[in-house]
Amino acid sequence: MRQALDAFYRRDRASWLALCDPEFETVPSDDWPESDPIRGPEAAWDFYVEADEPWEASPYEFVEIFVVGNDIVVGNMRREMRGKVSGVGVEYSYWVVATFRQEKALRIEWFTDRAKALEAVGLSEQDARADS
Repeated sequence: MRQALDAFYRRDRASWLALCDPEFETVPSDDWPESDPIRGPEAAWDFYVEADEPWEASPYEFVEIFVVGNDIVVGNMRREMRGKVSGVGVEYSYWVVATFRQEKALRIEWFTDRAKALEAVGLSEQDARADS
């Protein structure tokens, strides 16, 4: 996940795509205008780049990560953002559930809060605290 995030920040499309399974899909959070899954690594790259376009470049960071089994990671991704045109600052904070197949990202699902992300992988808040 960190390698993909770093490649995206550098806008290194080839490296980012190399980290994705050919059947990769991303599922936007329920607060996103269109929440249908985006299928295919190329389509997902284009979606992420377009969503990031209105913002000045600044790094994303994972502030909390849980490894669930051998192929699922749950993480909280944050970023301090400033609009390119408006100059307005906002804090971006979403939870992601990343599923891997043979060490490549297969699916990324986005959530607005921790409890929903944990629930998606069958964990409770108490389970997550016990794993910390």
